Amino acid sequence: MKLSDIEAAYAAGIVDGEGSIYFSRHHKTRWPSPTVSVASTDRELPEWLRTRVGGTIIQKQTYQPQHARSYDWKLTDRRALEFLKMVRPFLVIQRKMVRYEMLLTEYLDCTPRNGRYTAEMLARKQDLIERFSSLP
Repeated sequence: MKLSDIEAAYAAGIVDGEGSIYFSRHHKTRWPSPTVSVASTDRELPEWLRTRVGGTIIQKQTYQPQHARSYDWKLTDRRALEFLKMVRPFLVIQRKMVRYEMLLTEYLDCTPRNGRYTAEMLARKQDLIERFSSLP
């Protein structure tokens, strides 16, 4: 995954304006992991992100005839962290930057690549998820 500075600045603006960062559980036996997502009613924007940095796009269900079709781009786990490192210099929204910094500085320290947690790592991960989730 490689973005030019212009692409990284553009992606940062998209994430600042239309994006979300949160923990989500992808498998019921695994801990929640970082997820970056951007929703749009125009498929071109999520496609641009997927082409540049990967991830997946899902088409959301419409429940009312007057609702527009929408698409959700998602990037998860360590790839989400790698993406956040690339766009971090261009982020503007302070509230979101607090979340990004928390993930980038603490998540890898409490998440072993092999999935074998020590008791201390589990406690730190639980604490991180709770603090992250309590942020406004």
